[in-house]
Amino acid sequence: MIKYLLPAILFMLISPLAQGQVIYGTSNYIEYHTGDLPVVISVPHGGYLTPASIPDRTCNNPVFAMDAFTLELGATIDSAFFEATGCRPHVIYCNLRRSKLDANRNLASGACGHPEAVTAWQEFHDFIGTAQQAASAQYGGKIFFLDLHGHGNPIQRIELGYLLYDDELELPDATLNNSTYVGYSSIQNLVATNVNNLNHVELLRGPWALGTLLGNVGYPSVPSEQIPFPGTTTNYFSGGYITANHTSYALNNDVDGVQVECNYAGIRDTWTNRRAFADSLVQVMLSFMNYHYGVDMAACGSLSADDYNSKGSFNLFPNPASTTVRLHLPESVLTHASLYDLQGRKVLDAALQPGEQVIDIRYLPKGLYMLMVKEMSGAVYVKKLVVE
Repeated sequence: MIKYLLPAILFMLISPLAQGQVIYGTSNYIEYHTGDLPVVISVPHGGYLTPASIPDRTCNNPVFAMDAFTLELGATIDSAFFEATGCRPHVIYCNLRRSKLDANRNLASGACGHPEAVTAWQEFHDFIGTAQQAASAQYGGKIFFLDLHGHGNPIQRIELGYLLYDDELELPDATLNNSTYVGYSSIQNLVATNVNNLNHVELLRGPWALGTLLGNVGYPSVPSEQIPFPGTTTNYFSGGYITANHTSYALNNDVDGVQVECNYAGIRDTWTNRRAFADSLVQVMLSFMNYHYGVDMAACGSLSADDYNSKGSFNLFPNPASTTVRLHLPESVLTHASLYDLQGRKVLDAALQPGEQVIDIRYLPKGLYMLMVKEMSGAVYVKKLVVE
């Protein structure tokens, strides 16, 4: 069960018409591009905004280094997924420069107590939670999380951070496979649930490990079958706050994931290289999700809007609406209705009687909402409501 409490129902039935919608946080410092694939991506260190209202961070020895072109890389990956599948991943961007906010640190160190930075930090992490809830609800918990970064280490290879240190990755297979080290890992849930019963080491550096698949398409990665451990000649990035708090390493979170540190030359440095890497990553993730989770992401685009919107035991009209909307329920069904906005806030909560109900929506801001109707039998149905 994912630990974040924003309503899972929020994007449970996002249709192809709603995919890629951009939801902005306060002052547009954070943005969430909604998706309909079982992949969630966060990009915390590529932002360019330096508002004067937020002072540069000075607390706890801050790091200001920007992960150059990772915002652009994230957007290119988003587009590559859409071109390959007809659907999109969920992507969360931090548009603030790292000197103003570091979303890959805890709140105290990342925002240094400034109210605007605190709000942005909270929105960034809340959007990740919302995205994971949405993807998990749609795919039965079979989703994967990528925290996208760029490193400046001299060796031009991808560093995959599973929350295991460089010296730990050198341990014997038997040691890495014991429960202690599995418990340190950001893919511990996948160890227990992958459909081919691979062990921890096989998932870290076996033939079907993420790093191995990336290496097979021309992007050397560590750990992998080709490069089992990083060695001590470089400052290997094992994963940070985001990976520790938004993967199965965290208590009550079943989402598996990894910090992806991309080298500059050959991946981030030019549009052509970003595009080539994005296309390769998509093909790798298609294979990875199919092999380990049994999820065919290539079939996502075959779902039509009717496949989503036909589900439900109630009629909603008019839709779009501006003043009132009529909800028609079967005569024999007692239900409960909840309406959520795209920030995950519940704006309506009411018991409904059988027959036709009239809902006053004049007080609601314009936008897209999700109406959940739950029958006494336990059946749950969702429809989009557009307020104009």
